[in-house]
Amino acid sequence: MAAEQFEQLLRTQELDTRLAQIAHAKANHPLLAKIAETEAHAVEVASGVQDEREERHRLERDQKRLDDEVAMLDAKRSDIEIKLYDGSVKATKDLLLMQEESKHLGERKNSLEDSELEIMEQMEVLQAVLDRAQAEVDADQQKIAELEAEMGAAFAELDAEAHQVSVEREAVVVSVRPELLEAYDKLHRTQPGIVVARLVGGSCQACHMALSAVTVDQIGKLAEDALVHCDECGAILVL
Repeated sequence: MAAEQFEQLLRTQELDTRLAQIAHAKANHPLLAKIAETEAHAVEVASGVQDEREERHRLERDQKRLDDEVAMLDAKRSDIEIKLYDGSVKATKDLLLMQEESKHLGERKNSLEDSELEIMEQMEVLQAVLDRAQAEVDADQQKIAELEAEMGAAFAELDAEAHQVSVEREAVVVSVRPELLEAYDKLHRTQPGIVVARLVGGSCQACHMALSAVTVDQIGKLAEDALVHCDECGAILVL
């Protein structure tokens, strides 16, 4: 019965090792790096057109200002046209001045509209750059979604395996006496690597160091359920 407990302890270590491997596989899954790389590229692309985005906003403000000024000129010309033909102004001199003002307002409007056209052309160029960048970002987002779906499936498989391993571990440790399991758990928490190993030919299979003949002889005289540690690495020895 004592030998069986130590065998179960070896199995516990195997299961814990597999759980650690699964956790490591999730934490270092290659898809995580691909997702991070794609996210970084999307951020880089978006940041790379920040100047163009700000310039477009500036041009939009300029266009809005010109639109408002054109609307104001149209309102003024409309008022003048009404007065020119409604008979409210009789003096020829005043009529000529109003016609001249209407002409100047029209010329000013044409100038503003030319400026608006230039702005629209500049905005088209900028928008083409922004559209290309957005297309890249959209492609990256789509790729990220696909990678995350693939990773989710991979993680689901790993989680399912981890659950099975955990269930088996629970069944295994039931047959290990508490003080032996406590000693194992303490070693498992505090030192890396193998903490339970067989003693084969006088050598610890954890650190592969040979124990002295005196030590081996002393171990051979201990009770079957004795808890023995390797003098070199501290691993629990299974005889």
